[in-house]
Order: sequence, then C-alpha cells, then structure tokens
Amino acid sequence: MNNSFILFVSQTMLISNLIKHFYSMVIMNRWAGIDEFIAVGEEGSFTKAAVSLNVSVAHISRQVTQLEHRLNSQLLTRTTRSVVLTKEGEAFLHQTKQLQHAMDDATALLAQQQSTPKGKVKLTAPVMYGETFIMPVVHTFMQQYPDVEVVMSLSNQQENLVEGGFDLAIRLGHLKDSSLKARRLSARHFVICCSPDYLNTFGEPHTVTELNNHQCLIGNSSYWRVCEQGRDKHIKIAGRLQCNSGWALADAAKKGLGIVQLPNYYIEKDLEAGSLVPILTHYQPKPEGVWGVYPPRQFVATNVKALLDHLVNALN
Repeated sequence: MNNSFILFVSQTMLISNLIKHFYSMVIMNRWAGIDEFIAVGEEGSFTKAAVSLNVSVAHISRQVTQLEHRLNSQLLTRTTRSVVLTKEGEAFLHQTKQLQHAMDDATALLAQQQSTPKGKVKLTAPVMYGETFIMPVVHTFMQQYPDVEVVMSLSNQQENLVEGGFDLAIRLGHLKDSSLKARRLSARHFVICCSPDYLNTFGEPHTVTELNNHQCLIGNSSYWRVCEQGRDKHIKIAGRLQCNSGWALADAAKKGLGIVQLPNYYIEKDLEAGSLVPILTHYQPKPEGVWGVYPPRQFVATNVKALLDHLVNALN
C-alpha cells in the first residue's frame, strides 16, 4: 500500500471527524441555554433556577445571556429584586417548553428499556390526602428504589402540570381537564353521619328534605351530593358551622354539633368505633375516583409508571 493512499485515508478520516464535531457543536449550541432559560422562566429567579438545576448562579446567567445574544432578543427584564419575562420571553418559553417535553419523551422512551426505576419524579397532591395516604406510599417506593428522587408539592390548588413541570398529580373526584392522561388509583365514598348523642337529642332524618330541620356542618361548599332514585343531585344545606377542614368537621360531628357529609377516609375509624353513625345511607352517592394524572406525552417514564403501579397496589 503506497504512502499517498495512506495519506488520503488519513485525511478523509480527519475531515469526517471534523464534520461530526462541527455538527455536534451546532446542535449543542442551538440547545445551549434552553434548560437554564426555562428554569429561570418557571422559577422567576436566577438563584432558584440554579438550585433546581444544581448549578451555579453564574452559569445560569452566562448561559441565558449567551442565548439572548444568539437570538438577538431580550428574553428577561432583570432588576435588583426580580426577573420578569418580556413578551418575547413569554412566547419563547412556551415554545421551548414543548421542545423540552419532546426531549423528555425521547429520553423516557429510552428509559423504558431500564428494568430499575431511577431519576427524579415531581408530583403534587392535595394537602391532607397527600400527607396521610400518598407520601407514606411514596416513602416505601423510595425505599424499594434508592435511585429515585422525589419532589412533592402539597397544595389544595390544582397545579398546571405542564407549566409546573410535574410528572404526576393526584386528583380527587371528577376530572375536569380531559387533555391529561389519567389512571384510577382508588375510590372514595361520601358518607352522611352524625354522633349518637345528636340523634338522641334531635332525632334521625329519613329523607334529605328533613335536613332542612337539622344543623348541617358545612365544608367548602354549602351543597351536598346525594343519589336519589339512581340519579346524582346536589342539595343545599345550612348550619351554624362552616370550615374547610375535614378533620375539624369530623370532630364537630363527634361532639354533637350537627350532621356532616365527608369522604370515608376522614371518618372510617370513628364509624368503626361507633362515635359516628351513618344515616341516610339510601342516599349515598356513587363512589368517586382517586386519580393519578400525568401530562399527555407519548411515553411515560419508567419511574413514573412504576410509582403509579405502586400507588394502585398500596391504595387498594
């Protein structure tokens, strides 16, 4: 083999490697700063964005500034106290988050090949239900899979899963957002009940109409859902106590202050102990679902799917 041919092959390989490096740099440069910008846009702060990505504030600032220079657009308005998206930044954030989700889908597709769940799961749940039922199950899941990280946001406000970057949300009752994917985890039953002392003092109502003559303990709504002749309907109730805590209403009912309607998980032990007794059982509404809801992505990450399976097994 002559030297000129060897030189030709060597030069060809060098050029090929340079082209590959060039295209990899182009791709990297096009993506550079996107994750940092999205984090700042979501967190509203360079410091919080740095914490969420586990990098320095200087790195976040440098990447976002270079991104703005490449785009020739100001994406953020910076002051000494806050960071605010410009109109261009808002539009760019919306589009880049879709790109990020597409990248997450591609990563999830590969992650489905993994036999062991790993990585971060960000989820949200109602405060009481999350504290009492979801987090203990999550803790056993983390014991089983030590490479899984969990970020939980307990809130009675329904979070926007896509905007908040959530992988999973626990929702109770009727689902409003049909664009999200959902898996039924369990069910909850609403029970009308009161204390034996209340019945001894005021007597037992036998129809929902008779509730007009009784003290009803009011929660977030002054309407109760009941089932009459096979159909669900809402009836208006009244009373002198209103509170947005199920535990507090259960305590008031046990102390004879009135009749209450609550999900079964607030009062199961009291019903078993006899400190509360069910009434109007023939008006009990149909069970509602407890749901695991997740963004409408093409692929569900292995860790999210495994957590859903774990929740179904534990809650049932």
